[in-house]
Amino acid sequence: MRLDDFIQAAREFSVCAQRVALALQHTPSASPGRRPTDLHVALSLDLIAFTEGSPAAVAHLERSDGQMALENADFGEQTYRALLNGIEAVAQDTAAAPLGFDLGVLMKLRDFGRVFNRGVSRVEFTLNHRPRVVKAVYDPPKQEKVRQRIAKPEAQQQTLQGRLLMADFKETGRQLRIHPPVGSPITCKFSEDLSAEVEECIRQFVRVTGKMEYHSTGEPRWLEIADIEPIEEPAGAVSAHETGWSYSFWENLPAAEYARRQGVQPVTNIASLYGAGEPEDWQGFDEAVESWRGEKEET
Repeated sequence: MRLDDFIQAAREFSVCAQRVALALQHTPSASPGRRPTDLHVALSLDLIAFTEGSPAAVAHLERSDGQMALENADFGEQTYRALLNGIEAVAQDTAAAPLGFDLGVLMKLRDFGRVFNRGVSRVEFTLNHRPRVVKAVYDPPKQEKVRQRIAKPEAQQQTLQGRLLMADFKETGRQLRIHPPVGSPITCKFSEDLSAEVEECIRQFVRVTGKMEYHSTGEPRWLEIADIEPIEEPAGAVSAHETGWSYSFWENLPAAEYARRQGVQPVTNIASLYGAGEPEDWQGFDEAVESWRGEKEET
């Protein structure tokens, strides 16, 4: 296993544990923002050894004497125990979520499974603490079960792939834009539960799944996202750098050069700038503008 892949997998596992800890505290695990310091302290692992033969990484969970003596006071152990029990429970054919698991935990566990694209066939976990040893195995079949739990059966569900180059996190309307390899960008809407995942995927090639809304003309209006996942960039895809989304702030380039770098083409049909549109799309717009103007005058 490549070192970079191991580091990435360890990072995904660490974030997954943090999300389980938040879910155990009845907090949405994918909520944006910094994690509390005491949470990091309770879950911090020290890598202390690699075994030979069947390779295994050995990590130590630091804890105080008080935590060792009182089982219920060891929040770190409770979190990792819930995580491993949950990994085993996700394969069961039941709609109930395992203890400490919510959508954010499932998504990060799904992301951890990217190690299976790097020559790893299965990952075994063992929590050696107290008489009750906890073991769990995560493999491609369980990752598929996790995907199914995330997606949930829904009519008219579609999947798109492309680069995520724009995201708006306003509470009044969270939206993002996916640029597929071929065709026009697709506007997508997402819920607060997906904010952390969207933030991690900015400028990456992603796969999004959800329900598509259409205009009366049959053109896509937007996709209501149920799941978003970073994926490998397909061969021949234009990278974020090649599209011009990465250049010096102080570059003084002509507008034509900026357009070339960003892949912008001359407009041949003015309607393409605003799409097909529907009358209800503009309902309340004039009233909102007047309200904003009034607020500005009052200040």
